[in-house]
Amino acid sequence: MKKIICFILMLIVLMAGLAFAGTVNLPKTGQTKCYDTSGVEISCPGTGQDGANQAGVAPPSPRFQVNGDCVTDNLTGLM
Repeated sequence: MKKIICFILMLIVLMAGLAFAGTVNLPKTGQTKCYDTSGVEISCPGTGQDGANQAGVAPPSPRFQVNGDCVTDNLTGLM
């Protein structure tokens, strides 16, 4: 009985976490070409590869910001 109650509580916590999960805006990769399994360039339409999808958000402009001795990557936030 204790195992069932524990399982139900874990399930409730997991579902609550999923309800509050946000979306992530990943940047575009910049990939514009598609390739077959041998590495030969192929036409992109219908392949599902990143070169065909062009999914993601555009990178910030400018990408890098220099502040004295510190350089900030405006895409990742790394300094």
